[in-house]
Amino acid sequence: MAKAGRLSKVYSCFTEGSVAVMSEIEVSVMPGIPTFSVIGLCDSSIREARGRVLTAIRASGFTCPKGHITISISPAYMRKSGSGFDLAMAMGILFASGQIPEPTGKAYFEGELGLDGKLYGTPNAVTRLGLSARSDFDYRIIPYQEEAGAKCTQLSCMTAKSLRDAASLFGSGTYFPTCYTIDEKLDEMPEEEYPDISCLKGQEKCKRAILIAAAGFHNLLLLGSPGSGKTLAGRIIAGLLPPLEDEEIPICFAVRDTSSDIRGLKYSRVRPYRTIGPQISLTGLMGSATGLKPGELQLANRGVLFADEICEYKSEIVQAMRKPLEDREAVLFKNGISFKYPADFIFVGAGNPCRCGLFYEKGGRCRCTATSRRNYLANISGPFLERIDLFSEMRSISRSDMEMIYTGAGLKAQSPEWRERIREVWQMQKSRYKEFGGGFNATVRSEDLPDLMRIPFDVVSYATELAGSGLFSARAFTKILRCARTIADLDQRADVAVDDISEACMFRPKEI
Repeated sequence: MAKAGRLSKVYSCFTEGSVAVMSEIEVSVMPGIPTFSVIGLCDSSIREARGRVLTAIRASGFTCPKGHITISISPAYMRKSGSGFDLAMAMGILFASGQIPEPTGKAYFEGELGLDGKLYGTPNAVTRLGLSARSDFDYRIIPYQEEAGAKCTQLSCMTAKSLRDAASLFGSGTYFPTCYTIDEKLDEMPEEEYPDISCLKGQEKCKRAILIAAAGFHNLLLLGSPGSGKTLAGRIIAGLLPPLEDEEIPICFAVRDTSSDIRGLKYSRVRPYRTIGPQISLTGLMGSATGLKPGELQLANRGVLFADEICEYKSEIVQAMRKPLEDREAVLFKNGISFKYPADFIFVGAGNPCRCGLFYEKGGRCRCTATSRRNYLANISGPFLERIDLFSEMRSISRSDMEMIYTGAGLKAQSPEWRERIREVWQMQKSRYKEFGGGFNATVRSEDLPDLMRIPFDVVSYATELAGSGLFSARAFTKILRCARTIADLDQRADVAVDDISEACMFRPKEI
């Protein structure tokens, strides 16, 4: 039995949605009848830590202190869940019971303990480690399985494989943290995975549309005949995007970390490319509010979300995408609390213009009636189309173009060159919008877009006249200005011209 009560204090972290919250863990060991209490609005996964922690302490060669063990996890007003507090609780007990020397500074721990004392990583590690990296700690010890998270958050810490490893670092003078950095040799772009833009033969309007979309992060809708290359175009645009920058890597990795097993999870510079189809459920799209698990909208963040056969989606799915496409974030509601997740991606929708798919073909080949076509496109509502920046119809590929695509004769790789051009355009936008925290032409928020985007008064007046004639709405007017700015950027011009407005109007979604 402990002779006198002792108190120790360590730190850990938990996540609430996509946000990390730092937690102070106080451990008290007092004389008396052996008890083990965890307080601080914790769920069963934390309260059940008693068995894991005490057994792991014994298995690691230490003694479980006899007496009242009370563990307080703050902030006490916030609900907490997960097994990532195990290591912090165990180390706090060892400090409070005097079995290992207490640290002279602030110590951060996280990880799940097995009954044999082994240490395991837990989901949401990247989000937690990012907060730990921004906080002031003298010691940071994490599971070795979270090393990838430490690298992409550039954390200074030490990793451990067991409770015994973590405990041995105190009092022995062996705490020498590693300053992790992002690996220089990361996969940037798997050239073999994405087709080259030169494969898009006979679809000049579509080719121009995907270049504008990639350069300004604009949403794109492709409607055309079966086999015209809509799916191919979606994969091409993913291959045109420059690789993730250092500050984007932890953002993308954090979403994957939330939805996957952290053990063995790797990170790279390749931007996400997610594909959904008519069978997608609302939970699969938006995420699970029960477990706060991300859906396809969040997993596509900073990349591309390709919606195939979009005209056959359920109405509720299409309508659910409206707000995320506008706000660039997805919101989940749990226990009356809203949790916001970033969903900033290029949306590419593809589908047939009618049930037979031949509406855009020459020679009157379409067999659908006006009523049949209207019913087929009923789910693609006007409000949804308002969220689309660019539209392109696609027609069947000629025989000669098809032979060139599949034989590769006369094709010259163009995507690497365009990717470099798009990288330069992104840098131009980053510099232009640096006072707004960066961003793209499609996403930057400002009350005075013409002035910010260098659109002369006469050009704005021309666009206003088009809007006044009833050709498009106020929201569409803004999207035309944004697309025109991207067109000028691709041509490396400082100011937007009337011709840029005219070209942007050509890509407005048609009445379908």
